[in-house]
Amino acid sequence: MMRPMSEDDEEPRRQVVKRERREAGDRSATLAHTLMKVPPSTIAKLELDEDLFAAVERARAVTSQIARRRAERTLAGELRSADIAVIATRLANVQETGSAEPRLFQLAEHWRTKLLEGGIAAAAEFPGGGAEPLPLLIQRAQSERATGKPPGAARALFRHVLATLKARPG
Repeated sequence: MMRPMSEDDEEPRRQVVKRERREAGDRSATLAHTLMKVPPSTIAKLELDEDLFAAVERARAVTSQIARRRAERTLAGELRSADIAVIATRLANVQETGSAEPRLFQLAEHWRTKLLEGGIAAAAEFPGGGAEPLPLLIQRAQSERATGKPPGAARALFRHVLATLKARPG
């Protein structure tokens, strides 16, 4: 005879496993749905591994509504093997800041400001060193700032600093 569960009884292991599996499926389905709707530029910034990136692109390429829903479910299944929490965090960071790695973005912004204010002398302290394109980029950005032109050279300096910081080990 089965007795009713009291507050002291724990949830049976089988039910716990089923609930966890269902919740993992819900998380992957939610992430897949979000990935299907965000712009392609956001997907590119997520730094997904090649297989997962290809799966996302395959699913997003489908245009028929019914087939697209099927592709979304397939993507959700493929996301289960990935670290969903990491991808969701990166996605949130990209949507908030435009970068998957906000700390790196902030560090690059700090270096750009320091290089613009300190000039070529500050380039010696830069982790990538004062390699060839850096002095020219600094000079152009400073000239641009002095003349009040739009910030094209400053953006080029920022992109160079960001790429250098991404490429450095550690």
